[in-house]
Amino acid sequence: MSDTIERVRPAHVLIEGPADYTGRLTDLTRGHQLPIALFSHARNGRSTRVTWTAFTDFSPEWVALEQAARVGAESRFIDLPAWHPDFDSETERYSAAAMTAMKRMGLDTVDAMWDHVVECRAQATTTSQMIDILNTYFDMVRAGGPAASAREKYMASWARSAQLRGGPVVVVCGGYHRPAIMAELTAGPPPSDAWPPVPVAEPSLDVGTYLIPYSYRRLRLEAPWWYEMLWRNGISAPQIAIEALVRSLRSQGHHVSTTDVIGFRTQALALAAMRGHSTPTRRDVLDAAAGSLIDQALTSPLPWTRAGEPDGVDPDPVITACVRTMRGDRRGALHPDSPAPGLVHHVDMLLEELDLVPGTVSLDLTDHRGRTRSRVLHQLRLLGIPGFGRTFGPTGGSDMLSAEQWVITQTDERDPALTEAAAHGHTLVEASSAQLESALRRGGSDVATVAELLFDAVLCGLDSMSDATALVAVESLHAAADLADVGLLARTSLDLWRHDFLFGSRGSTVLGAVVTAACSRVITLARRSRATPGGADIGRIEAMAVVADVMRHAARLLTDDPTTELALLAADHGAAVDMRGAALGTSWSRSTPASAAAAVRSIAPDRLGDWLCGLFGVARESFLHNGSGNAVLTAVDDVVSGLTEHDFLVALPALRQSFEFFPPRERSAVAARFVAASTASPVPESVEPGVLLDGRIDAQLDEIGLR
Repeated sequence: MSDTIERVRPAHVLIEGPADYTGRLTDLTRGHQLPIALFSHARNGRSTRVTWTAFTDFSPEWVALEQAARVGAESRFIDLPAWHPDFDSETERYSAAAMTAMKRMGLDTVDAMWDHVVECRAQATTTSQMIDILNTYFDMVRAGGPAASAREKYMASWARSAQLRGGPVVVVCGGYHRPAIMAELTAGPPPSDAWPPVPVAEPSLDVGTYLIPYSYRRLRLEAPWWYEMLWRNGISAPQIAIEALVRSLRSQGHHVSTTDVIGFRTQALALAAMRGHSTPTRRDVLDAAAGSLIDQALTSPLPWTRAGEPDGVDPDPVITACVRTMRGDRRGALHPDSPAPGLVHHVDMLLEELDLVPGTVSLDLTDHRGRTRSRVLHQLRLLGIPGFGRTFGPTGGSDMLSAEQWVITQTDERDPALTEAAAHGHTLVEASSAQLESALRRGGSDVATVAELLFDAVLCGLDSMSDATALVAVESLHAAADLADVGLLARTSLDLWRHDFLFGSRGSTVLGAVVTAACSRVITLARRSRATPGGADIGRIEAMAVVADVMRHAARLLTDDPTTELALLAADHGAAVDMRGAALGTSWSRSTPASAAAAVRSIAPDRLGDWLCGLFGVARESFLHNGSGNAVLTAVDDVVSGLTEHDFLVALPALRQSFEFFPPRERSAVAARFVAASTASPVPESVEPGVLLDGRIDAQLDEIGLR
C-alpha cells in the first residue's frame, strides 16, 4: 500500500476512519509513540456507547497517513462517525463461502487462513501479484455476504466525489469492505464534486473523540508483535520469533537446549514446506514450538487453534511463552500536548485542591475535609482509575471505623483511564454516578452486589449521587428471589438510613427508597414461602425482623401499611411455619392473649419450635413485656405436656433452638413464667450460671464505659 501511494502519487488518500475527526488529523500526527487509539463515546441519558480505533506502526491507515504526507496528497477520513447508529449495524463478518473455504484448506481459524493465503506469499510476489491475491481473497470472504452497509455506502460516496475532483484517488479500508465499495462506485457519480456532508450528532447526544495510549494486549488481533516483525523484517520474522520464544522460556527457567532450538527451527521449516509456504507463517512457528518443546500431554486444544488465550490456572509454560511473545507487550504514549477531555482537568484540579498527592494519605472521616477527600478517592476507585488504593477503612454499613488510609501512586495509566471514564460524564461526580448506575444495572437481581454497590454510593457521597441510583437499586429488587439476601440489603440500608452520621447517609432519600422496596419484597417472598419439611431459616427470619423494625422506627417510609398482609401470612396454614411466627411477631404489640394462644394451637406440635423461632427472632425484645407472652408460654406448656415421649423427642430440637434466641438472663425469666403457670418443678439450677455470666459481662462493660 505504501508502494502504491508512492507509485500513483494520488491527489486524495481516503482512509477508513471517523469523518468527523478529519479536521483534527494534526492531533493524530503530533509525534506519539504507537500504539494509540481514537476513543469515541456517545452518551444519551442512561445509554453510553464507546468505540476504539487503534493505530500501530504497521496499521494500513497509519502508513497511509504518513505516506500521503510524503507525496503531498490530501488525507481524509471517510467512515461514519463512531457515534452514528449505523456504525455498528454490520452483523455477519464472514460469509458462509469464506468459512467453507477455510475448512477445505484444513484450517480452523480465519487468522490461519489469512496467513496461509496472504502472509506466506508477501515476500515472494510482486506488488501487482499481491493485489490480485488480496482482491481474490476478499471477494471470497465477502461472497454471498450482506449487501453494502450504510458505512460502505458512505465511504463509496467520498470516493466518487474525489474522482470528480480530479487526480488519482487511493482508498484505504478493510479488505472486507472493498467488494461492497467497488460495487457502489458503479452506481454512478453524484451530481456535484462536493464532499459528502459529515453527520452531526443531535443536541441530546453527548459525543466526544480523544486519543488515548493503547497496548498490543488491547488490540483485537491475536499476534500484533508477530505482524510487526513481518512488517519490519520480512522473511527474517520467523527466525526472530523463534529466538524470542527461546529467550522467553529460558528467562523463566525453562530448559531449552541447543538441540531443542535446532529441532524447533527445523520443524518450523519442515511444516512450512509441507504446507506450501515459502517462509514459515505464525502458525508454522507456533505448531513447531508445541511439537518440539512441549514434553507433556495437554488437557485442552492449542489456543491458536481458536480465539483466546490458554485455558486453566497453570497452562504449559511453552504455550504461555508462545501466546505472550506473539502478542507482545508494547505500549503507546501520547505527545504531552494532546487534547484531553474536561474530566482529566477536573480531576487534576480536585487532586491539587485537596492535596491528594502521591504517598500514603490518612483520613479522619469525622472531619469534613477528611470526608470530602475520601469521597473523591472513592469516586476515582469506583471508576477504576489506577493509582488510588485503599489499605484501611470501613467495609460495610455496620463497620463504624472512622479512619481511612490510602496509597496514591503516580502512573501513566491515570490520564488514559480518565479519558475513557469521560464517556460517563464531564465531572467526577457525574461520571462516578453514571458508573454506579451502570454497575447496579449489571448486578440485576444479585442483591449481594446491590448491597455492596449501595455502600459504594455511601462512600462516594449519596448527596452527590444521581436519583437514578435509587431507581436502579429498587428495580433490581423486583426479580430478587432470595429472602435472606433481600433482608440483608434491607438491614444494611435501614441501619445507614437511621444511624449514620459519619458518611452523611442518615435520612438519605436513596436509602429510604431501597428500604421501602426491600421491605415490600421481603413480605412478597415471605408470603410465597410454602411449608416444607425443613426447619426454621434464620436468614429469612432476620429479614422479617427488618420489616418489624421499619414498622416501628421508620413507618413513614412505607407507602402502604403491611399489617393486613402480614396478618394474612400469620394465618396462612400453607405458608412456611417460621414465616407465620415471624409475621405474628411483626405486630406483636397489637396481639391479644387469646389470639396468641390460638396461634400456638394452630401449629402442628412437631413444627411448633420452628414457629417459635420465627416469633422470637422478630419479637424477642417485646415478647416478655407483653401480656400475650404468658398466653403463648401457657399454650406451649399445654401442647408439650400432652405429647407422647416419641412426639416430644421429635419436637425437642426445634423447641430448644427457638429458646436460644433468649440470652441466659431472659431464659431464666421465661422459665420463671413457666413455673408460675405450671405445677412442674422449680427453675432448673442450670440457668443460674448463665445469669451469673451475664452479670460478670455487664460489670466488665461498665468498667470500660460500654454500657
